[in-house]
Amino acid sequence: MGNTVGVDAINSTGWKIDENRRLHTQSVSLSSAQAASENSRAYNINSDWITLTDAADTPVLYIKNNETNDLHITAFAIGLDTATNGSATELSTVTVVRNPTTGTIISSTPTDAPMVSNNNFGSNDTLTADVYIGATGDTMTNGTDHAKIGVSDFNRLFASIDVVLPKGSSVGIKIDPPAGSNSFPVYAAALCHVSDPEEN
Repeated sequence: MGNTVGVDAINSTGWKIDENRRLHTQSVSLSSAQAASENSRAYNINSDWITLTDAADTPVLYIKNNETNDLHITAFAIGLDTATNGSATELSTVTVVRNPTTGTIISSTPTDAPMVSNNNFGSNDTLTADVYIGATGDTMTNGTDHAKIGVSDFNRLFASIDVVLPKGSSVGIKIDPPAGSNSFPVYAAALCHVSDPEEN
């Protein structure tokens, strides 16, 4: 028996059955994040550079999901420049905060993040979320610490921490500069996508 070649009438995917009655098909696999980018459900959130002017633990990014479906954050990216007058022997501490609900970053004339960009450059879809950035003197409270990471100055951290935000839940990023710092440019970013409606 020779090869039989056919075409799936539903999606035009090629297939064949060989002489040993084995079915051969061709497929393409995409990660959830890649599929979300293709379907205009993936976003890059970035605080842009924020200069912290003291050594206090400071919230720099807050995200609350207002989508009907879950918001998956697959990674956080943190950028640290040089901390002027900061201790040369002390690391900065980056804290991921679970479900913060209060604080001036949220309630006191919040500042929208300058970058909430759809990964599909042909799409005008936007993320339904509260996305705010902080500054020196801001607070972020009523949450619990989820992860802490020590980072040296003039560095970039890419943390593959998978976080799921159901509707109404939130996450925050705080940066605690080294002691003595009085001028410290930093940024925080989140790579995220809204879950497929069929998965919820």
